[in-house]
Amino acid sequence: MILEWRKEVLHLLQQTSTTTKAVVAAAVAVLIIRWMTKKQYKLPPGPRPLPLLGNILELRGVSILDKLDEWKQKYGPIVTCYMGPRMFIVLNDFESMNEAYVKQGSDFSSRPMLYSMEVISDGFKDIALAPYGEVWKYQRKITSLALRQYLMGDQLENRVHETLQPIIESLKKHIESFTDSIILAQQQALQEDDPTVATVFTDDHAKQILADVFSAGLDASRQTLDWLLLVLVAYPDTQRKMQEEIDRVVGKAVPGKEHKAKLVYTEAVLLETMRLYYVAPIGLPHETMRDTTVGGYEVPAKVTVLTNSMAMMRDPKLWSDPLHFIPERFIGSNEDGSGSTIVSRHVGWAPFSIGHRTCIGESVAKLELVFIVAGLLQKLSFSYAPQGEQKVPNMKHSTKGVTFLPEPYYIKVSSRGN
Repeated sequence: MILEWRKEVLHLLQQTSTTTKAVVAAAVAVLIIRWMTKKQYKLPPGPRPLPLLGNILELRGVSILDKLDEWKQKYGPIVTCYMGPRMFIVLNDFESMNEAYVKQGSDFSSRPMLYSMEVISDGFKDIALAPYGEVWKYQRKITSLALRQYLMGDQLENRVHETLQPIIESLKKHIESFTDSIILAQQQALQEDDPTVATVFTDDHAKQILADVFSAGLDASRQTLDWLLLVLVAYPDTQRKMQEEIDRVVGKAVPGKEHKAKLVYTEAVLLETMRLYYVAPIGLPHETMRDTTVGGYEVPAKVTVLTNSMAMMRDPKLWSDPLHFIPERFIGSNEDGSGSTIVSRHVGWAPFSIGHRTCIGESVAKLELVFIVAGLLQKLSFSYAPQGEQKVPNMKHSTKGVTFLPEPYYIKVSSRGN
């Protein structure tokens, strides 16, 4: 069989013109030279990829999180894999994440320019998906200034209070208010920054900032609340402790910034929910801006870097009993011994990422969720409503897609009468 195949090849070569042979020989020579002169990197270990397909067939019928965990156990905390011909570097522990995104943040701070991300962001005009550069830094500065101005008053707690009523018009008013803050921030930034960069900032960029802060931010908060409500009915003692704290600290007032520092247990429950039931376990992809290193391995420029945040936030090296719901792990004592406080920067807790691309809306999201939860538990109590054979809450996440969400569930809501 092999002899017949070789005869056919020889026959075809004999029939091929001299010009065609020369072209084929030249092409082969170019490929060989490119392969021989191409820089060889000391890449992190990983599964052997198939030509063109990479490792994509290994994801058939299995959750990507389970596969990443399998590769971590086999190859270590930093893994190289391929989706089609595209190379990915996966960071599976906090040490490598901190080295890449904080210590070498300028090397790992860009985003891959994928077509889907371009469409979503109207040509990379937002903050979350845009590649790193002067325009992105200018946008982030404006947004930081706008958020600072927006949070100076009582607008956020009023918005949350009104939303709980609910009053849809209230959200429209606050979008208008934040738009005004963006305009003021841009005027302030114009006095400090390169006017050439400022002229690139258009109304489309402002729209994408609003989408980042209100649309994407609200969606993430809603998904976190999905888990939080399930936690409240799964752990009724936790719900009771939260209500006792809210009654003592807030009373019948509208939950506001003046109460947050004393809502220690309530915030600890929120932080623990975001750790154990993180809604975006892989997060947004990064891209290297130049040849760099992490964990002693070499990483080429323009390579997509993924973060297995779920592995970090359930790492037994960082968390005692990582699969158990323990809000107290986020509670510490004040230095003067005057009471309890939140340990908000626990090593390994990074649902908003870290480094140059940390979520700019982190402070708003955490504050907003505390107000919402306090407002809900101030007036209402929640209990589980069994359906069919599901007699107890199902705390396992849905395996559909890469978003970490609970399976549909039913709850009973009752008024506390206060």
